Amino acid sequence: MEITDKEVFEIARNAEIRAKEAYEKLASAVKSDIIRDELLFLAREEDKHREIIEKMAERFQSGEGEPKKVEIDVMAEFKIIAEKMAEAIKKPDLNLDEVYEIAMEAELVSEKLYNELAKYAATEKTKVLLNMLADMERNHYNILKKQYDYITRYPEIYKEEFYDQLMKDINFNF
Repeated sequence: MEITDKEVFEIARNAEIRAKEAYEKLASAVKSDIIRDELLFLAREEDKHREIIEKMAERFQSGEGEPKKVEIDVMAEFKIIAEKMAEAIKKPDLNLDEVYEIAMEAELVSEKLYNELAKYAATEKTKVLLNMLADMERNHYNILKKQYDYITRYPEIYKEEFYDQLMKDINFNF
């Protein structure tokens, strides 16, 4: 798939916006304060990524000449996962497990995208920034995977009000 720099940045920007929305929606649906705080942290991180991407897009657009075509193997996968996420968070009956699975997949695809984009970076600074974004996406995946494992292993605790009381009891009754 061939795509211009501008199109790559627009798709990445929109995906970061959707990820932020998904994390905020998930945060509003979970009962656990601890998981909610981690999801809101991820939402803020995705918003920072959007800002970085917008600044990078501005820098690339200020260059002279026609935008070059780049071939990004993961772009089709990236578009599909972004659409899946948008659909999942719009459902009135939010399926927590489904959104977590899509979010984890989206973080891995985002990591691949940023690593591929780094190969086309015009400067070493841009390359480092894109590689850093890729590493951050992997970290987000790890956070989500940990939460998802807890939620699926202990659904009666993590999906109920009981969780917060249990954590308070554990932390204060030694």
